[in-house]
Amino acid sequence: MYKYRYTRKKVETSTMNHPIDRLWIDGCFDFTHHGHAGAILQARSLIPASSDSSVLLCGVHNDADITYNKGGKPVMTQLERYAHTRSNRWCSEVVEDAPYVTQPKVLDAHNCWYVVHGDDITTDANGEDCYQEMKDMGRFLVVKRTEGVSTTDIIHRILTGVTVGSDLSLCNSHSAELTRYASNSDGHRPWCFVFDGQASEDAMVVRGGFDWLPDNIVYIEGDFDLFHIGQIDQLAQLRARYGPERRLVVGVSTTDNCVMSPLERVLGVLSCKYVDAVIVEPKIKPEVKDLWVLDDPDLRTGPFAYLDKATILERIVADRDHYVARNIKKGMSGY
Repeated sequence: MYKYRYTRKKVETSTMNHPIDRLWIDGCFDFTHHGHAGAILQARSLIPASSDSSVLLCGVHNDADITYNKGGKPVMTQLERYAHTRSNRWCSEVVEDAPYVTQPKVLDAHNCWYVVHGDDITTDANGEDCYQEMKDMGRFLVVKRTEGVSTTDIIHRILTGVTVGSDLSLCNSHSAELTRYASNSDGHRPWCFVFDGQASEDAMVVRGGFDWLPDNIVYIEGDFDLFHIGQIDQLAQLRARYGPERRLVVGVSTTDNCVMSPLERVLGVLSCKYVDAVIVEPKIKPEVKDLWVLDDPDLRTGPFAYLDKATILERIVADRDHYVARNIKKGMSGY
């Protein structure tokens, strides 16, 4: 159902007459999901693996510009969106308050020639293409938009009460997506391990880019639904407490009220730079867990500790009329 395809052939390297070791991608990155992460990954992958100075700048729009151009405020605040984008494995740097209409002078100031965007059209408050000037100047590179997921779609699921169950074939039927999202910070080489149920050689779906040592693990488990900066904040604190010498392993399970599919949640977690391995639908043996340092509840004290799934749902329900009207305008029904 959910497809992920690179389109590097769509933008031939021979047509790029300027360096591509520094690229720019921008957006609202509201309700940051694996579709956003996939666009960032594809943008990073356009930079050759051989580049020693590769940089991907992610420009993120502020709340006021989004409200003006979209006719309604984003679900997540600008500080939440800045922090979430900054946690993305393939993002080198976040540029806050990036203009809603992409401007050549802004890219020039950051030594970037090209902007990267999906193959959909983004318009401003006047209905004009936000990237038209960049396209006219030959400074626009296209990547494939991830099919089957959008902020609009996720809000639609929440407002209509749609939930998803587990996917027992996830690891077999989506190994290509898992492998891509398990890449390291350059978007080319492997990094994260992915396991199906157990952290064992037999259950390994994707082999990572480091030596797997079972007695060197910090483990945390949850459904990671609506993967958000509150959860990421906890992962960051685990990383800070135990340092890079410990591998942070995340078990992604499924509960009865998950809004996002198992694949969407796993890909979201894989995109986080603090994560070294993911176990899909974990069934960890007690003797294995005994070797691992487990998640510490005392770590839920970071700057985004206030944010949880219930808070996000409350925000959407509180502005229900706006979201329903917006989604109906986009052709959605069922309200």
